[in-house]
Amino acid sequence: MATEHFQRGQVIFREGDKSQEAYFIVNGLVEITINTAHGVQSLAKIGAGEIFGEMGMIMDRPRSATATALENTAAEVISEDDFEHQIVQRPERLHVYLATLFERIRKTDLLLTTSTNATVPLQVKPKPPKEPVFRVKLRSRYDETGFEHEPVSKTITKLPFRIGRAYFDTAVSSLARNDLSIEEKHPYQLSRNHCEIDFEHGRFILRDRGSKLGTWVNGTHVSVDAGYISCPLQTGENQITLGNADSPHRYTLAIEELQ
Repeated sequence: MATEHFQRGQVIFREGDKSQEAYFIVNGLVEITINTAHGVQSLAKIGAGEIFGEMGMIMDRPRSATATALENTAAEVISEDDFEHQIVQRPERLHVYLATLFERIRKTDLLLTTSTNATVPLQVKPKPPKEPVFRVKLRSRYDETGFEHEPVSKTITKLPFRIGRAYFDTAVSSLARNDLSIEEKHPYQLSRNHCEIDFEHGRFILRDRGSKLGTWVNGTHVSVDAGYISCPLQTGENQITLGNADSPHRYTLAIEELQ
C-alpha cells in the first residue's frame, strides 16, 4: 500500500468529496468533523493505528465528513479491493476499526438527538493568540465520598481522554474506547461511555458521550436531558461529579498553563 504524508492543518478530504479510498494512520493525528445547524462539530480525533474514510468508499457515496490533519501525519492508503484483506481479515486491525466506528456512531447519534448542541458559556478575558502549553491532572476524591475504589491520580497526556464504567465482558471491553475505566456495582452512576475531556477552539472542555445521568462540572449539569452536551473547563481547579449530583464519583481536574 502507498503511504501519503499530510502537513499539520492540511485537509485530507472534505464533506461531499468523491470517496475512493480509506486511510490507516501510521503516525500523527486526524480530526473528523461534520457541518450541522449549530456549526462545525467534531466527531472524533483519531491517531496511530486507527482507520478513517472507509464509509464513503464502502457505500460508494460522497464523503459524509471532513478529515483534517491536526499534526504532521502519515497514513497508508487503502483501496476498496484492499479493504477486506487489510482490515476484515486482520483481527488486530478489525478490533481497532470497530472500536473507532462505534465511537463515531455514538457521537453522531448524540448530535442528532440533542435538541441544542450548545456549550455552556464561560466568561473569560480575551488573550492574544499563542500556542499555550498545559499540564492537566485528574485526581479522585474518594476519601471524601467513601467510594471503595483505588485512588485515581492521572496526568492527562492524550486527548480526547475518555471516561466510562468498566466492562466485565472481555469481548466487549476489547472494543471500548475508555482511557479511564471505573468499576462500580449496581445501581450505576456511570455509563460505559460516560464523558471525555478534550481541547477545541482554544479551550479545554468536558463533553458528554451519551451518558444516562450526565456529569456535573463546577455546578453545571452536562447531559442530553440538560440540553448541553459540553461545558468549558477553567484554568485552575475544576470540580467534576460523574452521575447524579450526590454521586460518589467526584474528581478534581487541575489545568495549569505552563506558558
